[in-house]
Amino acid sequence: MHHGAGPGTLIIAERALPDRGGLAVASSPIAAHAAARAPGRVHLLALSSDAPPGGRAARRQQHEAGDVALHLVGPLPSQGDTLMALTDHALELIDAHALDLVHGVYATRAGYVATIAAAARGLPSIVSLRGNDLDRGLFRAGELPFLQHALTRASFVTGVSRALCERASRVFGRPVAHITNSVDATVFKPETRDNSLVASLGLAGATVIGFAGELREKKGMRYLLPAFAEVCRRRDAHLLLIGGVRRDAEEALAAFARAAPEAHARIHALDYARKPARLCGLLALCDLMVFPSLQEGTPNAVLEAMAAERLVLATAVGGHLDLITHGEHGALLPLDELDRLPGAIEEMLELPEETRSRMTAAARARVIAAHAPADEQAAYAELYARARGATRAS
Repeated sequence: MHHGAGPGTLIIAERALPDRGGLAVASSPIAAHAAARAPGRVHLLALSSDAPPGGRAARRQQHEAGDVALHLVGPLPSQGDTLMALTDHALELIDAHALDLVHGVYATRAGYVATIAAAARGLPSIVSLRGNDLDRGLFRAGELPFLQHALTRASFVTGVSRALCERASRVFGRPVAHITNSVDATVFKPETRDNSLVASLGLAGATVIGFAGELREKKGMRYLLPAFAEVCRRRDAHLLLIGGVRRDAEEALAAFARAAPEAHARIHALDYARKPARLCGLLALCDLMVFPSLQEGTPNAVLEAMAAERLVLATAVGGHLDLITHGEHGALLPLDELDRLPGAIEEMLELPEETRSRMTAAARARVIAAHAPADEQAAYAELYARARGATRAS
């Protein structure tokens, strides 16, 4: 064991707020929860282009739950060099601050580095699966070795959805604890439509369909856009892309613009800052939120829409199955029925107001009951205590 250790926690992630993406949205709150409940100081080590390549820039992240020391490492052109640099910085932080626990958020890179650094110092490690790391890592030759190492060497493994936990447990023959995402329902809540925002976007009198997050292939872009074009043939509809389009999907959107110019003219790509009040205001404009993901963890975007009492239509994959009981909290569409997406959208838009209100109220109630930040915080605090206790016992 690393003598004279901690207590103190090192969390390693690919991204942290204010960077974009689901990993950043997940890793910073996990660090804040740890800072609120775990003993000692919490250090969050994440990749960011804001730091010099291979070098480290230090900051603080202040959250209501706790104060986190944030260390950003600049990626290098080679993935191997990036992982080496991340590992070197992890070991420096462990030694400089006498940290006694390492937690990697996302298995194939951060989890790999977490298990390497922890093993080098005789410390316990935790690896948290987020979805893409397992879904893609199992079938990509360049990622599988990192995934396999992380999940076989970690002291404890967690998964963000039940389906993810079951699959990882079966493939790697080890227990995987389910710790889901949380949303603060006092912050993400129903808002009244802002008429000035409606007017500025040209939405007056129109049906508004929403999608939250960066639209890309994995999120069902190739199904959502044609479905929207079909809906536009039947009604005056607009599509809000709350979070815009991922850079590598811009060419596909341009192709859609050439094929369906009238529908494309009714798409609004909004690159929002992650301010809950702004997001809730945009969600309030939407008659229906559609999440046609092909694979999924447990997306905060769906949780936030549910907390804001928006009607949700999502694919029956991953964490969507944990969040939505079909017909009770929204609607689920099987992956092999995605060709029915235009009709499913129409069915949701035609629901009686009483049914809509019942579903959206039930969705918010589920978020409050099963996805409270205090519950996520307690789950990680218990896991951290178990990891430290297991090491002391050995």
